[in-house]
Amino acid sequence: MARDGVHRRTFKGDPAELAKVRAFASAALRGCSVHDDAVLLLDEVAANAIVHIGSPTVEIALRHAGQIVRGEVRDLGADPVPAPRRGSAEESGRGLLIVDLLAKEWGSCRTGSGRLVWFELHDPDCAVESTPSAPERHESERA
Repeated sequence: MARDGVHRRTFKGDPAELAKVRAFASAALRGCSVHDDAVLLLDEVAANAIVHIGSPTVEIALRHAGQIVRGEVRDLGADPVPAPRRGSAEESGRGLLIVDLLAKEWGSCRTGSGRLVWFELHDPDCAVESTPSAPERHESERA
């Protein structure tokens, strides 16, 4: 991770940018034990913001807080609180179910210009700085 434990970058709200989001996350999380899960979850949350919300841009942040890796996606959407769609037979719409299954915790909150969706994963191999908590926490069913 960066010296201060935070990597941040803004991407265009274009589905073609998702490969760049994954590459950014992969490079930022190199050496973390939760690398694969964090890249997957960040991709899912960013895809929701770009594909389903239609946000023109998304800001991605990755940070360490002690033994926690936290991923954040800020979008410019105004949709209601995101929720996993259980029992859906559709091809898409399962991203937040994956987040709910893999993340230690996740949640969302409105921002002045849209929404922030975040997730946390336990990474026992890393210990850096702390980060503030966010409202609307969702305990993972796997906890």
